[in-house]
Amino acid sequence: MPATNPPVARLQLGQLLRRLREESGKTQDAAAKILECQKPRISKIETGKATISAGDVRLLIELYGADETTGATVTELAREARKRTTARIPDWAQRYVALESIASSIQVYEPELIPGLIQTENYTRAITQAADPERSGEEVDRLVAARTERKSLLRGKSPLHLSAVLNEAALRRTVGGAEVMIEQLRHLREIAELPNVTLQLLPFTAGAHVAMGSSFYILEIQRPAKATVVYLESLTSGDYVDNAAQIERYALAFQQLQVSSSKETETATTLERMIKDLR
Repeated sequence: MPATNPPVARLQLGQLLRRLREESGKTQDAAAKILECQKPRISKIETGKATISAGDVRLLIELYGADETTGATVTELAREARKRTTARIPDWAQRYVALESIASSIQVYEPELIPGLIQTENYTRAITQAADPERSGEEVDRLVAARTERKSLLRGKSPLHLSAVLNEAALRRTVGGAEVMIEQLRHLREIAELPNVTLQLLPFTAGAHVAMGSSFYILEIQRPAKATVVYLESLTSGDYVDNAAQIERYALAFQQLQVSSSKETETATTLERMIKDLR
């Protein structure tokens, strides 16, 4: 099984344990009884908010009747989840970055912000400083470097597949000044040419749409345990949706946004027009 990060291991372990519990017909109360703990403890484990000891893992594998292969995956995820993380980002964002690093594909809708994976360094620096004007130059440099490292996921032998719908507002807002924004728009034009990237623009003329007031990321993960997670971010926290019905709602919303957006083949032309408007 490929190496993973502690935050994502906790999430995947929780999802896998919940699936095994539900497939076995067991309740959280039954799991709590076998571990001699309270039910909220099981909930925290299944949502990736708490780790679990090797002994407790074995008890749950036995309770749920997991086969040998699945049991080995659970055991390895639990081992990874208990390790310390060396992430250089805020605690609440660590799980997302970890998930992003092993995702096979991401679908994202952003109404006002260029997604981190396709930001230029200068754009990242501008929004990082704007988010907290009291940040020291050293802290800004650290956060910018951490985000810059993540952009390598879009290139290489097995690159991440990214499908992004960006609201026109995200492209019209002059972040960091005209020169910084021109550089960012040119970068988007280049990124849009990658075979693993689909970039569409949602124009103001589209009017009302299904995701007004929202942004979201849908992450597909194949290994070490298959999972789909929706990530929602606010100013100071991140939330994860792993309920199947809710995930389906977000997937449908993304499809509707794609229909409302301009065609992928029109993206380069639109970006060039925006660049000219900034000159």
